[in-house]
Amino acid sequence: MTSPWDAGLQPERAELAWRRTVLAVTAGTVVAARYLGQSHPVLGLLLPVLALGGGLVLLGVGTVRFRRLDARLRAAGRETSDAVAPGGAALGVLAAMSLLIAVTSAVFVVVTALRQ
Repeated sequence: MTSPWDAGLQPERAELAWRRTVLAVTAGTVVAARYLGQSHPVLGLLLPVLALGGGLVLLGVGTVRFRRLDARLRAAGRETSDAVAPGGAALGVLAAMSLLIAVTSAVFVVVTALRQ
């Protein structure tokens, strides 16, 4: 075997999995932010826009990283020591978006329960 990966195309699968994760978290964050800003019109518009912006940034960072990894794998063969996982900053943003979903969902459930 002369290539650093088999016919399964692991870098491409990893990139697609990263995209699916970012898109799911972005969609959840937009919905959660929309509920959070329901009582405040400015927050209701600003928070989803920020969530969409964060999602686009994460998609861009993930795409660039995995394309760079693919190019390095092709150039270096099996002798590469670069990290395969996304950087800590991208994972931190993804974690913050997930936390926003959780907090907003909890607030929405509690407020809805108290109103009834």
